[in-house]
Amino acid sequence: MKWYILYTRHHHERAVHERIIDKGFQAYLPLTMGWRKSKRSLRKVAIPLFPRHVFVRCYLELYAHLELISIRGVMRLLEDTQGQLRVVPEEEIRLLGKLCDADISLECTGYQLQGPLMEVVRGRLRGIAGVIRDEPKTSLLVPIPTLQTSVAVEVNRAQLLPCTEREELRGSSFPPDSTVER
Repeated sequence: MKWYILYTRHHHERAVHERIIDKGFQAYLPLTMGWRKSKRSLRKVAIPLFPRHVFVRCYLELYAHLELISIRGVMRLLEDTQGQLRVVPEEEIRLLGKLCDADISLECTGYQLQGPLMEVVRGRLRGIAGVIRDEPKTSLLVPIPTLQTSVAVEVNRAQLLPCTEREELRGSSFPPDSTVER
């Protein structure tokens, strides 16, 4: 079984996630905590990390493909530039799970692989590697190659060590052919 990405209508991620599970598929909707303005105050709510995206795991034969795209709120399965369906590696799903389970603020940012390569050596995010960004606060940009985006997470510099060997990154989320400026 492989992980695929469903592209949904605006603000339909949760409903699509529930409908996928009701149909018997395995689904994953990465959520992060964010602030929403209500009538009287700000409140903390869980929001989708990747708007309009829901991950689904299945054997994608014709029947499953038709069943998935016929779910109310689903627009299509995401494809790459060659028209092949995007398959999300299990490692990226585990990485997203680790980031979302850490109960910290996450932000979807551009796909940047420029800057010093660092690895978290202490805390809930131990073992996660990314590129450091120092403006306005110290953030670790963790690349998600399948979506061509990065997830920014605020970190303490004391928890980071530079990655010295390319081999250390084999298990991380960096694509094998990426060039990282050191």
